[in-house]
Amino acid sequence: MVFTKMMQKCERYSLGKKSKRNHSLLDRRKLKLLRKNIPKLYLTLKPNDDCRPIVCYKNEALSISEKYKIKDRLRFLRLLTSKPLAKLENQYKTLHTKWLAANKPKLYFIKTDLSNAFGSINREKLSKILLERHLSCQKAEKCLNMKKKIAQQYRDLVTELRKPILIRAGSTVYEWKEGLVQGYKYSPALSELYYTYLDELYFSEHLKTTDNQVKLFIRVVDDYLYITDSLSDALSFLDALSNYRNVNYEKTVVNFPHESIKLSEDIFFLGYCYNTSTLQVSRASNIFAGQMCYKIAFTSGFSDMHKFIESRIGQSGIQINSHIFNLNYNNEDLIWRHIFTTFCLSANKLCTILAILCIEQDMKNFLSLYKKRVSVKLSNSMIEMLMKNKPSDFMFVYCINHFRYLSWKALYLCAKLTPKCTGLIPFINDELAKSNCIFGKWREHSRRIDTDGRSERKSIKEVCRRTDLRIIFKDFDVLPKGFECYHHKRLL
Repeated sequence: MVFTKMMQKCERYSLGKKSKRNHSLLDRRKLKLLRKNIPKLYLTLKPNDDCRPIVCYKNEALSISEKYKIKDRLRFLRLLTSKPLAKLENQYKTLHTKWLAANKPKLYFIKTDLSNAFGSINREKLSKILLERHLSCQKAEKCLNMKKKIAQQYRDLVTELRKPILIRAGSTVYEWKEGLVQGYKYSPALSELYYTYLDELYFSEHLKTTDNQVKLFIRVVDDYLYITDSLSDALSFLDALSNYRNVNYEKTVVNFPHESIKLSEDIFFLGYCYNTSTLQVSRASNIFAGQMCYKIAFTSGFSDMHKFIESRIGQSGIQINSHIFNLNYNNEDLIWRHIFTTFCLSANKLCTILAILCIEQDMKNFLSLYKKRVSVKLSNSMIEMLMKNKPSDFMFVYCINHFRYLSWKALYLCAKLTPKCTGLIPFINDELAKSNCIFGKWREHSRRIDTDGRSERKSIKEVCRRTDLRIIFKDFDVLPKGFECYHHKRLL
């Protein structure tokens, strides 16, 4: 069994067949019920031939009062952590504004992460941090009733943390001895408290911001991104990083020469790719490379096919945010590539679901749903996001049919490469012909439509057939590099 240093067999819950015979039937039933409530351990494979231990708790086994207690303790932990909730896209936008104001100085990027972040937490140190933060919180609070409530919350939390973390692998029960296990209900909040404290200790100088300096410090769980306009500050950050014993130097990347760390002009962080010269942001290619293209969570919800497909191919299944759909730092060429990739993700999910769950004769009935959720609603979401995130003096010139055309083009390419969906191609071609104002036969149409479907602006031929867009759109005759469509024979 792996992770033997972190786990210890719990004999009390792991009685063999011979030992069970010495207990009454009532005791054996009690033991069986107790074991059922202990979460199962799963080992998730990682790309580096390693595996990640994760436990899965049954939410339905918790009463309403237990769920309330967990929420209350998590709120208390967030109070002790006292870390402001700042979105990555907002922080990056501020950095970009400062960078422009400073006349685009050379920026130094450092991306790294911590190995086994949960398992490496020192529980004794964690207890001391909890006590220190609790005393600090008590000192800052003026209301007597709140002081009493905070003290009670602290006592309840300490009592909870003193309980052994039990996990089940098969019929054997283990106690998790080292650090915290991923999946434990308090692990994320305790990890955030622990590493926030250590960040403040090790990176005190790097967390300080001044108006003159272009700098950004981000940590999300165990992933770090540090950007600065000073090489000496970047090297100082790497020195401070060595205080952690579990830094994963194999995944550490910088954009400046270093004797022992990989160099790259593109930095990948949390599913995004950052160009360190232009500060442009794209989706990381591993989000849609290989079988990740058709990674779909199949739940009991697929009994209602329409609702299931609607939730997977629409905005709820495809993330649209201001980090990549942003004309402040991404040029128009890159934006249209993001738009096409987004449509490809939606189209591929539809083809995958239809290929697995639907008979070929019924597939065409779902094209109207694709038109509603993707060609219309997803397009509108992207347009709205772009209009909110562009320079005030910049005109984003487009025709609504440009979006419609790319949505059907993406579906055409995916259906063509998904064997069971090739029967959809004639119907998709009809929709392509209707929306192809950029290359096809010219027809009068609306280039802007309001939410009620009424025409806001008539089409302008010069806008619809923009020369620069025609050049960009010619690259969309193939799927993005690394993109893969579902093929039932490849999985056999």
